[in-house]
Amino acid sequence: MLRSDQVLVTVGTACTISAVGSTETYQALVAQSEEFLPLAAFDAGLVELDPEAPSAADGMRWAQGEQAGQPVSLDELKRLHGAELRAQSGIRHVPGVRDLAPRVVTDIAAPLPHDLETVGLRRLAGLRYEDIRGSGLKEMHGLFQNDPLLSPSLQAQLFAYGALGALAGLPRPLSELVPNPLSFRVASATAFGGNEALGQWLRPDAPLPEGGFPKDTFAVRLAHSLGSHGPALVSTMLAPSFSISRVLKNPELREQLKSEEVGFTRVPQAPATAVGACASSLIALADIAPQLLFDYPGFQRPQVVLLTAADAALQPRYGILEAFGGGALMTGEKLAAKNAAHGDGSERTVHDALAPFDIDADGTVVGHGGSGLLVTTLDFALRNQLDITSIIVGWGQSGEAGGKAHFAGVGFGGENALVQALDMAYQAHGFGVDDFQYLAAHATGTRTNSKTDLGTALAGLRGAALRQGREGELPKLFVGTPKAVGDGHTMGETGLKALSQAVQFVLGRTAPGVPTLRRLDPDLAEVAGHFHLQAEPSPGNADGGAICATQGFGGYNGAVALRSANAETLKRYAADPAVLEAYLAAWPTIRAEREKRERVARRSPKLALAMAERHRWAGLE
Repeated sequence: MLRSDQVLVTVGTACTISAVGSTETYQALVAQSEEFLPLAAFDAGLVELDPEAPSAADGMRWAQGEQAGQPVSLDELKRLHGAELRAQSGIRHVPGVRDLAPRVVTDIAAPLPHDLETVGLRRLAGLRYEDIRGSGLKEMHGLFQNDPLLSPSLQAQLFAYGALGALAGLPRPLSELVPNPLSFRVASATAFGGNEALGQWLRPDAPLPEGGFPKDTFAVRLAHSLGSHGPALVSTMLAPSFSISRVLKNPELREQLKSEEVGFTRVPQAPATAVGACASSLIALADIAPQLLFDYPGFQRPQVVLLTAADAALQPRYGILEAFGGGALMTGEKLAAKNAAHGDGSERTVHDALAPFDIDADGTVVGHGGSGLLVTTLDFALRNQLDITSIIVGWGQSGEAGGKAHFAGVGFGGENALVQALDMAYQAHGFGVDDFQYLAAHATGTRTNSKTDLGTALAGLRGAALRQGREGELPKLFVGTPKAVGDGHTMGETGLKALSQAVQFVLGRTAPGVPTLRRLDPDLAEVAGHFHLQAEPSPGNADGGAICATQGFGGYNGAVALRSANAETLKRYAADPAVLEAYLAAWPTIRAEREKRERVARRSPKLALAMAERHRWAGLE
């Protein structure tokens, strides 16, 4: 029996942003809820929501124009903006792509919806210069200039929104739960650096941008090009604020940084950034998980980790669409040809062009995304009465053989990551392969990946079953993927988005199926028979298990296994009886309050800034 300090859990649900929209917008689309349009309108800045209302459709008011502040009904919103809001989200044709990158083969992509790519995400997150200048973080306002070359890169904004938004699940400020910042760490993942800054590194003989270069442009662009810039920004926003100019003039102010632990300074641990192609975020979890559990004399292990991932791979000028080429991408020409061949009324729109496991799976769609999720130990969650939303029962990572002729190719041996995760689930937690019902698949939308995705998952399940001494047919797992909902492929972030949906499944909430699936790829006939593949979403299982598996260019693989957190599963671990009893008695209230906190925070303005102000450690006030 594991001790409660040897068990990892998630706290609250993930905060996400993608081509579909923010967390609640995405979940409403998965659940096919009437709340989708009001939440999409909130993302777009068209309406303000009453965050206390049980439904997003209740208490809507116009946010701009002559009618600002006036109530708006759902029917009116549908009539005036319904078609526009749907057209601006998910996978779509993006105008002007070939003007920016003449050699690209497609204009189908999944960038952020509405105006979020330009000014909207900063508005939604509260990261505009004027927002920071008037906040408790005013000492760092210089990092949030309005000039596009000096403002946080889109990737940094994605990190800040997803990571800081995850803190909404906490009942008390992070600074109270973890008084010593040294016990906190940001663990991050990305496949690419801040590419929008690289796009501004012009040739020496190139003409100046309109208006010339702003002050200190190279240093800022250099910082933005680092994959670690976004995670560092998150960590800095939460760290105690100390103005360098003030401290240089008055060195005694640094005394306020002294920790109660003699010799240590009151700052968080350095953010960690994992780069493992499309498996980055699950590799980041596999890297940070042992640190939460490791016990060694003198080692300062983190008590709480903020797991976050973001990628803005289409920046700065859609060049990645040229790099991928027409073979790997879904294009308008491919879509038109397939629709012409069908001729039976089953034509696809661009919104469902990414079709994993389908005969129409003929290319992936690149998208942008950012996510954040809190991870801690069961012991810490019980003692602080945090809402435990899943138990992380296993994790693993592996490299591959094969694919050497083209380094971007997927080879063989990726099942090792999943076997590691399932070995841990069985040997440490007592959960066998029969205890998992949902696979959050990688599902990029190519026929090759459809085969390797299900084939690797099946090989991993079979390998784990053999190691567990289990014989006979394996249970069929329900398969789901956020990509087919409209996210596109979000690169290094994709595993964490899949993990966010796995958490929903084990909570007993609606989780995606493969909504673009119509005709199963006949090449999958043998392997597909071992899985449930359907378009309809899953209702979830509050006493179930889910696995996530990702495959990345260069042979990177990551896997994570989750189980539902309920009274029976928590009792499997050795915890202080009084602490566990008190937690179980209070759990219904803890969960209801957490759900309301997340709903209110994520439907309120300036999410990231509000969370940073609430949860940061005090500095020079």
